[in-house]
Amino acid sequence: MSAAPSQDPFAGGDYVVRSGVRHKRCLNGHDLDIAGRGGGWNQILDLPTGHCELCVEMRLPRAQWLEVDLRFRGETPASSAALLLSRRPPVVYGGVEQIILQLWGTAIADLDVQTCDTCRVGVLEQVRVDAAYLRRGIGTVLLDAALARGRGYWWSTTTIADTVPARAFWATQHLPPDTVLGEPQRCPDMLGADEYAI
Repeated sequence: MSAAPSQDPFAGGDYVVRSGVRHKRCLNGHDLDIAGRGGGWNQILDLPTGHCELCVEMRLPRAQWLEVDLRFRGETPASSAALLLSRRPPVVYGGVEQIILQLWGTAIADLDVQTCDTCRVGVLEQVRVDAAYLRRGIGTVLLDAALARGRGYWWSTTTIADTVPARAFWATQHLPPDTVLGEPQRCPDMLGADEYAI
């Protein structure tokens, strides 16, 4: 990944990101239909924001978040949003593709994922987030982007590192039912594509 942009808004703030979908709960676990949900716009980052009314009133941390559109650059109208998703497609059918989150054009996180539209199978591989952006929801946004492209697929992951950060990340994810953790379940198309891997 590239170095952080020279004007890094994350360095001076407590920005947290979430997928730009309607969430049931806030980052502190409150039911937003009861606690109250609000929204706004971050002028600097040119991104929509969401917040929990109860968290704001209680002055809790992580009361507000930035919302990232799960569509890739090129799938959306031209935008000056600071955070955009892009992708590096697989070289062969069933191969590994990369989903990348960019801050003003600089990659700050990426996820490797292997999918097969024919077999409706997906394997979540490596999630990498630049150290300056850890614990801000960025890995979850990448995961949400991958899962959104494979709705109804049978998902699995590659081996999960036995570290506290890795276990903490995967323990907080809302994965589809029957997702197999730590044992990739590749279809024949994926296994064939693996032969072409460099």
